[in-house]
Amino acid sequence: MTNSNSTPYVIEAKNLTKRFTEGPLDVLVLDQINIQVKAGETLAIVGASGSGKSTLLHLLGGLDRPSNGSVLVKGQLLSDLSDAQQGDLRNQHLGFVYQFHHLLAEFTALENVEMPLWVRRSSKQESEQRAKDVLAQVGLSHRLLHRPAELSGGERQRVAIARALVTQPDCVLADEPTGNLDRTTAASVFDLMVSLARQKNTAFIVVTHDEALAERCDRRLRLSAGQFVAY
Repeated sequence: MTNSNSTPYVIEAKNLTKRFTEGPLDVLVLDQINIQVKAGETLAIVGASGSGKSTLLHLLGGLDRPSNGSVLVKGQLLSDLSDAQQGDLRNQHLGFVYQFHHLLAEFTALENVEMPLWVRRSSKQESEQRAKDVLAQVGLSHRLLHRPAELSGGERQRVAIARALVTQPDCVLADEPTGNLDRTTAASVFDLMVSLARQKNTAFIVVTHDEALAERCDRRLRLSAGQFVAY
């Protein structure tokens, strides 16, 4: 797998189009979207429910394939890669945070954060130390051995952010990461994400319906009827 580090963008999409076709149904969800995101940039994508925000995030992360157009991660064209190579690229360069934390209930906070490193076949010692370090950064050193059911909603989401960051990705894709939290906790979690973006030069692409949180990002794009419109 070749890799280009000459590009100034961690993620780039060109003429990205996605349509869902089933029988007579043909729905155009995204229509020739163009987007570039630089290292350390925080970008909010806002829009009404059904506007294609989550679909766009899945395409940018290689979790779905576009109908037309292309996505590049660190200068590497995803369509040039096999499924296995795309998986390797995601594990190396991308992190993901969702509205619902998707932590594994039977594992501790520490073990949940270690998992992406296990996928990389990092040593147990290295995985554990890096997971402890990033959990400390999100303020959860005292919760390492607690399972998700023993954590508050805000704590579970902070564990999810730690899991996304433990591989030191170039970009984190976050789909309504505060949508399941009360406003005070949501603001705290969002503060953490923006702070970590600054500290680690990690780009964050955040899909949100919360206009107040979106305003705190470096840049905002509004999605409507499959296209970006004036914010």
